[in-house]
Order: sequence, then C-alpha cells, then structure tokens
Amino acid sequence: MLKHVSLWLALSAVLSGLASAADYSKFTTPGLAKAQITHSDIAPLISYYQQQNWLEVTELGRSVEQRPVYLLKIGHGERKVLAWSQMHGDEPTATAAIFDLLAIIDAQQQQQAATGKGGPAWLDEISLYLIPMLNPDGAERNSRYNALGIDVNRDALALQTPEGQLLMQAAKNIKPHYGFNLHDQNRYHGAGDNKKPATISLLAPAYNEARQINPSRHAAMQLISAVKPLLDKVIPEQLGRYDDEYSMRSFGDTFSGMGISTVLVEAGGNYNDPFRQLARQLNVQLYLRWLELISSGSYRDYDLSGYNSIPMNNSGGMKDLIISNINLPKVDGNGVLARVDLAFTAGGNGRGSVGLDEIGDAGIYGAYHSLDASGMAYHAGKAYPLAKPLQLTTDKYLKLLADGYSHFSGDAGLLSNNSGLPVAINPRGVNGPWPQRHASTTFLLSKDNKVQLAVINGRLIRLADGSLIDPFGGN
Repeated sequence: MLKHVSLWLALSAVLSGLASAADYSKFTTPGLAKAQITHSDIAPLISYYQQQNWLEVTELGRSVEQRPVYLLKIGHGERKVLAWSQMHGDEPTATAAIFDLLAIIDAQQQQQAATGKGGPAWLDEISLYLIPMLNPDGAERNSRYNALGIDVNRDALALQTPEGQLLMQAAKNIKPHYGFNLHDQNRYHGAGDNKKPATISLLAPAYNEARQINPSRHAAMQLISAVKPLLDKVIPEQLGRYDDEYSMRSFGDTFSGMGISTVLVEAGGNYNDPFRQLARQLNVQLYLRWLELISSGSYRDYDLSGYNSIPMNNSGGMKDLIISNINLPKVDGNGVLARVDLAFTAGGNGRGSVGLDEIGDAGIYGAYHSLDASGMAYHAGKAYPLAKPLQLTTDKYLKLLADGYSHFSGDAGLLSNNSGLPVAINPRGVNGPWPQRHASTTFLLSKDNKVQLAVINGRLIRLADGSLIDPFGGN
C-alpha cells in the first residue's frame, strides 16, 4: 500500500502513459511478481481496502471450496464498468495489475486528502466494479479449471459452477456498459508475422456466429483503436489481436451479446520477463486510459482502422530456444548430410518439460533465445556409466563433456552433482546419429572435433568457461 503523497510526480507520469519502469515500480504492489497468485496473497490487500472509505468491498459469494470471491466498487458515476480477472486460476497477471491500479487510486486519494487536489477525474462519471480473483480454487492449484475441473469461461450458458453463477449474477445486477475480460495467454503466441511475442493481445469479442458489429461491439473496437498508439510505442510489433471466432459458452462473447462493450485483454510473454511484469504494467496503463476515455466519451472519436490493423495472434509463432545452422553428419561421419535449425519449447507457459519440436527450417519462428551454431556439428554424445558413486565437480563435469560424454546411465542415486550445472541421467532419444523430434534435448555441438557447447535437457553449457544459458528459466 502507498503511504506517501510525495510520489505524486511519478503518478502523474503513469497517468500520462509515459512512466518508465523505474517510475512504475513505485506503484507496484509487493509480493505479486510471481507465477502463481492465490487467495492468501490477496487476502491482506482485501483487508486493507476494506478499511478505506473511497471504495466498497463486498463478498459476492463463495467458490466450490468455500473461498470468498470479492467485488470492489469505486466511483459513483452513471457509466458502469465491470472488470474480472483470474477466472482461469493459472492466469494471474491482471490480478496483480488490478491491485496496482488500486495502489495508484489510493495514492490519488491520499493526495486529495492532503492538498484537496488529485482525486481521479473519472470518479464522478464512472462506477468501476472489480472482481480481482473469480476462481480462487483454480488459483490455489495453479490450474485453469475450478475445483470441479470445469473451465469457468466455458460456463456462461450452463452456469454449472458457483464462480460462473457469481459473475453472471454480478453482470445482471450491475448492468455494466463496459466490460474488461482479463486473461493470460500462452506465451508462444506471436504478434502476426513479426517473429516477436504478443506481449498484449486485445479483442472485441463477437456476439454471434456471423461476427457482426453492433453498437456495443463497435464501442469496444473503438476503445482498442484508441490505445493502439500507446502500445505501438511501448511494445512495437508486440501487439496482437486475439481470434474472434464466436464462442457461445464464453463470458466475453455472452456479455457482448448482452450489449456490454467488452474488451478482452490477454497478457502474453516478453523477453527475459518470467512473471510478465511488462504486461502487468501495460494492463494498468490500459485500465487508466480506458477509464479516461469512457469518462470523457472521447473514444468515440476513433474509427476502427486502428483495431483492424492489429495483426492477428500467430499461434505457435514463438519458441523458447532456436539453435540454427547445425551440421548433421553423414552416417559414416564423413561430411555434412544436412544443415538444420532445432527449435525447443518447454510447454505449459514455459514451465513444463523441454521438447524438441522442430527440426529443419525454423526461420518462420521467433524465439525468446537464439544461438547461431554455424560451423558446429551435432553429436549425440556417449553415456558415462554410473557403476560406483561419483562426486561431480564443475571441472570434472566439463572434462567429461569435453571427452564426448553428454549424459549418464545407470543408478541415478550414485551421482552427487556438485557442479551447479544440469545433468541428464538415462535420457531418452539420444542414441541415434541425429536429433529426434520431441525427445533429443541432450546432445553436444563441436567444431574442429572439439566440443564447444553441451545441450543438456535443453540448457546450454559453454565449455570454454562453464557458463550456463537456461532459456527456460528466464522467460
């Protein structure tokens, strides 16, 4: 929580959309920069805001496992905005952003109390309703689904889940004019053909199979057109448009059909940003800008050209790691059979097991990490048998790698790895002369018959200095 009005200049920069990362960090709610956010993380924040007099906190109801689902109301204007986050429990970026938004408003309220100035200009025009965590049971499991295994965002028709019922009840009671549908998307989405990640993707969901544009959907498209220049400036070529195929069971499409101008926000990946902090910052700036545009009505000045010019998401357009121009040896070991790229992904938003999913020409993909291996040759490497206890030091391991041993075989309990580097024990798919799709993530790269790099479970070890490059630990 923010306690000092001396941050007002930095806040002004945030509100103008020009804040640097350093400025913004002053308004970042602590403890939420992580891959999983649960109810226990937000409970102290909810308790704090329950004590403030500038917003109302109510309990909408309870999840399957009886965790509370909260609704926060700010402002008292006629234009109503409903925003909800973490209906998929493993999509926490917007939850963090909502509490950052609250921290900014808190600072504004403190500024106003101290000086009589600085309150949010939109408070008199807008009533903002926030559901910061719709699916707390899924959040507890770090799962997309609720405790029943149901996707809450496919429950808008049947309303079988208490979480879906609560959201629909809120929408019917509040009757919002605008909706912010807040999600995280797979980080392997690219922004069109730019070979860059779609760090933010936006959509005005369709309300029927024909994907027609009625007045409410038109307004949502205008809101997106209005923020495109800001996003183009901050994340050039990293803005995508989510697929607008109609999904009658989804809440965004259903709300659009109810006349709510709904904007879908998908937070995506970015380089060297494991917990999506850039997307978190951009979410806050989008909320602030949209509140300003809705308050003034100025979004109506924008046509749909900005919206229509956003490139569509390129599903699978990004890889975690691409190693390019690797020489594959002929069967007899004499000469080069082919020169290929190898593309790796970890899956599960970068938190699963590493897989080699592309062999050949990977030039159409972008990558969070890339390595040009021109002049280097692929070798499966040999297995070092674990017949007796082995204390593995860094020097000893680098020597084994240099001697052509890429992995260990036998009883894993005999190996004590004190090197600080990854090891592969009894890996699959390393016996052939060439890499194997979905299997071979452990191999050696050599030049002039000298091992230069070892790829161990998709992690790169540079033998010259023993340094580790972990493409799957820094995204």
